[in-house]
Amino acid sequence: MTTLHCSQKLLKRLRLDPRKLPEPPPSDNPLGAWCADIDFIDRQPFVLLMNAATGLVLILPGMAADLRRLHEMAAEQLGALLEILEIAGPLAQAELDALRQPFAFARNANRSLVASMNQRKYQVWTQFAYHRLTAFEAALRELDTPFSRKDLPGGGYMGFHHAPDLLRARLLPTAKILPFSAPPTRQ
Repeated sequence: MTTLHCSQKLLKRLRLDPRKLPEPPPSDNPLGAWCADIDFIDRQPFVLLMNAATGLVLILPGMAADLRRLHEMAAEQLGALLEILEIAGPLAQAELDALRQPFAFARNANRSLVASMNQRKYQVWTQFAYHRLTAFEAALRELDTPFSRKDLPGGGYMGFHHAPDLLRARLLPTAKILPFSAPPTRQ
């Protein structure tokens, strides 16, 4: 089950009362919990989903009919992004299978992730307004945006990471190094 931590605005649009939401069980999918917010551009609602562990962003339509299928659309877009990044395997498939199931909704209380989502939302809406990109093209461009979390070790310049690197680290198993015998050298 995938937990989706939603903004007040999205919970209202989903017609869920944040005070009556039960505490969701911990996410059992490989990427963990996702955060979501809804906003409008040119009077069209879009939902931005961001993975809390990797900074991966999905941009999905947010009309009322689309919100009923949000989990299915998220799985489709993530599948396409993973295919472009050439990430496949049992953990990637487990994440896609978990996203195909309806979300467990919760209120987003992590202010750091809210700030990261607001920054990403601004960047995505700029892509929509000035470059006329589709939602998928904007999500693809967001793969190049650095992501920083205090609890992530290492990272490049100033501790920033990129979503594709974090996705590979979480979804691709470590490679097993096989012994290689070198052919005898001639003397």
